[in-house]
Amino acid sequence: MIRAVIMDDEELSIYLLKRKLQAFPIIQIIKTYSTQEQIFHDLIEEKIDVVFLDIEMGESNGLDIAEAILSIRSSIHIVFVTAHSEYAVQAFEVNSIDYILKPISSKRLEKTIDRLISIVGSNQNRAKKISETQPLIINCFNELQLFQNQQLINFKTAKVKELFAFLLTHFNQYIHKDIIIESLWPDQDYKKSKIHLHTCLSYLRKMLGNLGYPNCISFLNNCYSLHLETIHCDAIHLDKTIESIQVLDYTNQNIAIELIETYTGHYLELNYYEWAHDKSTYYYGKIMHLFEKVINFYENKDPNKAFYYLQRQLKLNPYLENNVRKGMQILIHQGHRSEAIKLYQEFENLLMEDLGIMPDRSLKQLYQSVITS
Repeated sequence: MIRAVIMDDEELSIYLLKRKLQAFPIIQIIKTYSTQEQIFHDLIEEKIDVVFLDIEMGESNGLDIAEAILSIRSSIHIVFVTAHSEYAVQAFEVNSIDYILKPISSKRLEKTIDRLISIVGSNQNRAKKISETQPLIINCFNELQLFQNQQLINFKTAKVKELFAFLLTHFNQYIHKDIIIESLWPDQDYKKSKIHLHTCLSYLRKMLGNLGYPNCISFLNNCYSLHLETIHCDAIHLDKTIESIQVLDYTNQNIAIELIETYTGHYLELNYYEWAHDKSTYYYGKIMHLFEKVINFYENKDPNKAFYYLQRQLKLNPYLENNVRKGMQILIHQGHRSEAIKLYQEFENLLMEDLGIMPDRSLKQLYQSVITS
């Protein structure tokens, strides 16, 4: 049995469609609506397979209502029933399965029902497989990558991947669709960009649903939000865990090291998303501060480890004079005079080649004291 509801602002249209649908025993009409006040609440409470939805309903817009419905339950199928042919492209971008023009013929409606039977049946089989899947692993540092069951997940298009990255960057936050459009399609016509957004959302919802995460993209007041449970994301994990390390000691040193190892590169570095710059700077600041704590912790306890993390920190930012100074001091203290000289000379060459400047006076004095000793 396919459970359906009808929404149209014209009572006569509801009556005519309901009457035609009654000719198909597999369709069960659960309820009809002429306004949107109650439908969203009912869709949460009721198991509904399909919504037959008008597009122009006074002040309401069926395309926006469809978005809201899919954000509540992405498994629901949308069939637009309308007198307006000009919305066909936008309707399919919202992931509708059909677009029927009024007046509706029984023959045309039969094609829609056949399509529904095929899709609903395949979705039920897919739901059984979803329950057996493993949590999603999301890596954001260096490059965005998704894994499930140790398999890399491919996105439909580069823009679908970027949309997922944008929503993940604003995880559990509602972001206005215009901000998303401006960030992902800054130089395109607004109407075309809105269609692109709907297309990407359609692909993304389908992909995440197939991975076992249906209904994870919410739509409210023209804003979208991504909610994912039972996942492991390196950036989210770092964000939550790093705040617990106020003072580094023997009880949390391993946690700090694990976070440093998690940071394999800057946030979405290889994806080259301009809008991700601020978030990348945020995580960079967090991890550099953690490096300082780790280096200070090991400086007197285990100089070799301190030097190792100094070198790791230099790979993230090769222009840290204080880092070079500490590294030289450790090498000098261990009797590795030539290595301290080499470290300084490499740093001086780097500054001259990249920035056209010399190291500061105190670092140069340290170098002079080494070569004259």
